[in-house]
Amino acid sequence: MKRKGGSQNFIKYLWFLGFLGFRGFKYFTTSDPLSLFWFSYFSFFAYYFIGKMADQMPDERYIENSNKAKQKVVFVPLITLFAIGFFSGFSFVTKELIVLAGAFGWTVTIISYAFLFWYYDTH
Repeated sequence: MKRKGGSQNFIKYLWFLGFLGFRGFKYFTTSDPLSLFWFSYFSFFAYYFIGKMADQMPDERYIENSNKAKQKVVFVPLITLFAIGFFSGFSFVTKELIVLAGAFGWTVTIISYAFLFWYYDTH
């Protein structure tokens, strides 16, 4: 079944915003830690997989695949937050490294959820 509405065409191309993540490399020229947050824009690449399923109506299988993907991905932010909390007390960990770990943790969580959701939908 196809969902009615024009939002599915927009979602198919939303993954192009992931290229904004490359602006995070500006940190190496400016040394501004806020530039590292641009790396979290890489999470928009998850919409590549979500866009492939945007035309489907949610049914029981769709919800089941979503829940299975969530159950697998829940450990990524837990491990990331534990690592940030545990290692932040050490002297070699800088605020830039903490921001970078948070941005990549966010990105990996979103992309792995979208990939697993797509994988379960196709297999």
